[in-house]
Amino acid sequence: MVELTINGQTHQLDVDPTTPLLWVLREHLELTGTKYGCGIQNFSSCTVHVNGKAVRSCGKTLEEIAGKAVTTIEGFSEDTQHP
Repeated sequence: MVELTINGQTHQLDVDPTTPLLWVLREHLELTGTKYGCGIQNFSSCTVHVNGKAVRSCGKTLEEIAGKAVTTIEGFSEDTQHP
């Protein structure tokens, strides 16, 4: 079990810790605003903020992000609308 804070909400996830954060967001948490672009960190469509820094989520595993605060595009607006 891995604990993450996503957009201010804490989640307990029973997911393989080597799963890329991008797929955890999209497939397990249904936060689809973060997009798959290339899978090798060349594009920015998978960018999220981790503890306030921009990070490409396709290149970070769940275990690397555990215990940190993640903000996705959905977290930038209280009503989930694009800013």
